[in-house]
Amino acid sequence: VTAGIPLVSGALSQWEGQLSIFHPAKGAPCYQCIFPQAPAPHLAPSCAQAGVIGPLPGVIGAMMAVETIKLITGAGAPLRGKMLIYDGLYGDNRVISVSPRQDCLICGNEIE
Repeated sequence: VTAGIPLVSGALSQWEGQLSIFHPAKGAPCYQCIFPQAPAPHLAPSCAQAGVIGPLPGVIGAMMAVETIKLITGAGAPLRGKMLIYDGLYGDNRVISVSPRQDCLICGNEIE
């Protein structure tokens, strides 16, 4: 956050993945704004416990690479302030808006 460098983040579980760009310097939330506390262990099983369909890491990783290229080149509209949720089981994509929290302990003072 202090360095102003964006975080291109991805996560997966079973048939679903998500990705977002956390970049408070550009008005997007930081990671802690969206995930202020780690979930209880029984609510967030590891990939080994829950299972992940084999191609899913490649799909989400490729999407993360595209977002990184967009950031570097200035092309298109990066996923700042948005989270893309990919459902591999049903072939569905959803994009939701995510906002910075003024009371965030990490970036709350950085938000203008």
